[in-house]
Formats: sequence, C-alpha cells, structure tokens
Amino acid sequence: MSISLLSKLEKITATRDFVAIEHSLLRAIGATVHVEDLSLWTLDVHQEVSKVLHYSRQIEVRGGSMGRDTEEVDTVYANIEVPPDVRSLAQTVVLSLKPAARRTQNGSLQMFPLMGSQGLSGLISMRLSQPMVEQDQELINGILRVYSNYHALLDESQRDRLTGLYNRHAMDLNIDRMWSVLGRESKHADARRSSVVQMYALAVIDIDHFKKVNDEFGHILGDEILLLVSRLISSCFRKSDPVYRYGGEEFLVVTGADSAQAMHTLFERVRAKVAAHYFPQVENVTVSLGYTIIDPALSPSENIGRADRALYVAKDMGRNQVQSYSDLIERGLIKDMRYGSTELF
Repeated sequence: MSISLLSKLEKITATRDFVAIEHSLLRAIGATVHVEDLSLWTLDVHQEVSKVLHYSRQIEVRGGSMGRDTEEVDTVYANIEVPPDVRSLAQTVVLSLKPAARRTQNGSLQMFPLMGSQGLSGLISMRLSQPMVEQDQELINGILRVYSNYHALLDESQRDRLTGLYNRHAMDLNIDRMWSVLGRESKHADARRSSVVQMYALAVIDIDHFKKVNDEFGHILGDEILLLVSRLISSCFRKSDPVYRYGGEEFLVVTGADSAQAMHTLFERVRAKVAAHYFPQVENVTVSLGYTIIDPALSPSENIGRADRALYVAKDMGRNQVQSYSDLIERGLIKDMRYGSTELF
C-alpha cells in the first residue's frame, strides 16, 4: 500500500464532516486505480439518486516531465443525469449488495455498493480502460470497509440517542457547510429552473404542552411521545432533508420545494399528521411550526431566529398551527428582524 493511499485513508478518519469524508473517499479510490470517470451516487430511501459527486484527476506535464497532480470533486444536487449503463448496472448492485461490472464500448464500467450506518447509502461507479484486476478490487473493498465503519461511528456520535435524529452537535458541525451550498445554488438559480427544488426553508417544530405530558404521565411516557412525534415528522421529509432534535421537545428541519405554496402545504402536512395520530394514554398530541424561506445572505442564526419568531406567534395564536415568517411580515403581525451590527451574545 502506497504512502499516498495511506495519507488519503488518514484523511477519511481525520474529519467530522460527512461531505468531507465523501471527498476523501473518492480521492483515496482515485489514488488506487487509474480511472477515466469516478462518481459517488447518493441514494434516498426510494433508491433514487439525490446527489452525485464526480471526481477528476489531472497530471500536468511541463517540459516533457510530470508536473503537479490536481484532483477535483464536483457535487451536483439538481438536474442529475444518470447514464443508462450506470442505471442498469446500479439495479444489479442494489439488489445483490455486491460489486458488479460490465463491458462498455471503451473499456469497462465497475460499480461498488456504499454501505452507511442505515444500510445501502450510495454507489461508487468508475469507468476503466480495461477490466479491473482482482487485487485492485480487494483494495477498493478494503477502502470502502474503512469508510463504512468510520461513517457508522461518526453517524452514531451525531445522533440523538432517544429519537435517532441528528442532534444539536451535528447541526452545529454541518450548518455552515449547508449555508455555503445554499449560497451557491441561489447564485445559479436561473440554471436550476427545471429542477424540482427552487427554494429552501428552515422550520422549527415544537410539541404543544409537552411539559404537561411529562408532569401528568411521567418522563417514560414523555420519551415515548418524543420518539413517536420524531418518527411522524421524519416520515414527511426526504432522506436528504436533515431533521434535528434541536432541544428538549423542539425539532429543526431544512427542506426544499418548488414554490412557497408547496412549502406551506408540506409543513401543514406535518402538523396534520401528528394531530391525526393516536398516542398511548394521552391520545392527542399537537405541534406548532414556524418557518422561514432561507435567505443565504443572512447567517444561520438569523434564519433560525426568524423561524423561532414565527413559532412564537403560532404558540401565541393558539398552537397546533403553521406560521410563515414572511407571511406574518406581510400581514403586519410582526416586524422584520434585522440584526445588522448589533451584538446579540
């Protein structure tokens, strides 16, 4: 095993960011085999592609001698095109959970399953000028095992033990990267018009009268209510939408939709699903939800503050309802929150 590969394996386990780990994984594989095309396809719960990372490597030649080795990883979140041969081979790998290969006009296409803490999380595909030798296959399988084991450990450390949702620590780690991605997407909005997602929102969800549940029925039942509510909330969103346990009985989610009306309808479905569920002993539980359409020009804390303000109004107006920050501004029920240079903390 080369020093270069060992260095790249070290980088996989030297970070606490899932996206950085994916980048390190592709670089480790790229250093192992000469590939013309290397991609990581992230799958959602329906085994559809939700994100793809494309790896490329170039070696500059200067004056007849080898120059700088340059690696790049590009990420695509919308308008993802899956080549027919990749989609066909993916069906085999998804069913068997084993590597598979097929000959192509220019060589071969090789694919490996990528296992995460919750099972199959993605696929690694690569185009080669000739079929992969067994030694390289074993080496890549070893790299993927290192990735999967570390991914599972990292995922566990960022999960709330009761609900299984991402915890506040995970949100603090990931939110700055999330904002940089949203900022890039907003700058290229025209290029994304055919995409399903045209805007993103941040919502804060709170269980109504939860303290009363704990006081009257005890914390054991209270924990059961938290678990059930968290599952009902999660079931309304895609695998790619991060849902966090934000506080005791508060949850935070970032999601996308193609219009403001579709966004409001989605959040109303969350509220209605919880309200319609029968809970043991307490029978009825409701949630209040406040959200804001994300403005990437504002900091994460400012956007969270807007959603919190909308939640406060939802609570104040009777609970068991959904309130939008921008709608409340338009109706004159609250004033716009602009932090400016004021130091809040």
